[in-house]
Amino acid sequence: MKKLRKIDTVKRKKERKDARDRLAAQATHMLDHPEDCCVCHTPFERTAETVLTWRVMVRDETVRLTCPDCWGVIKEALGAQE
Repeated sequence: MKKLRKIDTVKRKKERKDARDRLAAQATHMLDHPEDCCVCHTPFERTAETVLTWRVMVRDETVRLTCPDCWGVIKEALGAQE
């Protein structure tokens, strides 16, 4: 009797492991975030409000921290390009 569905468990396990490794790497980069805004150099003070409003971008191994004011300027510039 043939199987109705063939599952490649080895491939799926490898994908899950790779995803876990990428997440762990990004989490460690998040802990090494800069102490000020990458655009205007406003110092980052860790409070409940700043944690919710500031933006963190992780690309490869670079971490960029952006304040809400600069993030609004970036969004407007990107909107004007489109």
